[in-house]
Amino acid sequence: MKSRYRKLVKGIWIGLLILGGLSLVSKPLEAKAEVLLPPGMIVGDDQGIKVKSDGSYLIDVRDVAPGKKWSTKITIINIEKDIPYQLTMTVSKPTLIKGSLDLSEAIQMTLIYEGREIYKGPLSGVSGTRNLQNTAAPLDLGIFKSGDSRMLEAAFELDGKTYTNRDFFTKNIVENVWQFKAVKTTLPNTKQPDDSDDMPLLSKIMDRLSLPKTGEQWREALLFSCIGMFLILIVLLILKYKVGKKTNSSH
Repeated sequence: MKSRYRKLVKGIWIGLLILGGLSLVSKPLEAKAEVLLPPGMIVGDDQGIKVKSDGSYLIDVRDVAPGKKWSTKITIINIEKDIPYQLTMTVSKPTLIKGSLDLSEAIQMTLIYEGREIYKGPLSGVSGTRNLQNTAAPLDLGIFKSGDSRMLEAAFELDGKTYTNRDFFTKNIVENVWQFKAVKTTLPNTKQPDDSDDMPLLSKIMDRLSLPKTGEQWREALLFSCIGMFLILIVLLILKYKVGKKTNSSH
């Protein structure tokens, strides 16, 4: 009887080790950098600079003089098939300010999106009416359906009357980052209420029974399956222990 008890304890310990191993395996997956811009969302400017998966677009101003004006056009396209995305943008605090003049405040920026002015103020992104640095309320660039293409134009100017060459005895530099983020979304439902009932019963059942589609869902399914099997193992071991105990007592 002691031998069966030891086997029961050993089985429980093995199950705990399996669950612990699964939890350790899941940690490296969670440590991966977050993808803010999926491969299907293409963001690039007229200089050929393409925004990478981290969603960061660097604004780097080094060669500027009083009276200078320039602009940048950024094209945004969704090439993902049948997947709409909600796109937002924020502006970081300046990551680099160098020189005698704070260019993040001196340079004036105007953002035109689809022909409409959405921001006018300092390069820093903070004006009297709008704060593009506020991550809790990012700039909403709308929903991009598959194939949608839109234009964001940024115009910059350093006033030649307010600032003179005296402000540039030392080289002035500023850097900040525009952060784009695309999130999968659903389009507004334009179907009639009765259209949902037209879906075949077999299709509904198959949709319910569909396998996990992402790595995260597969990991959760595997973890819950292991927990279920571990509980079944404990129940079977306990039942086996009780049956063996009764058998021994009857002899």
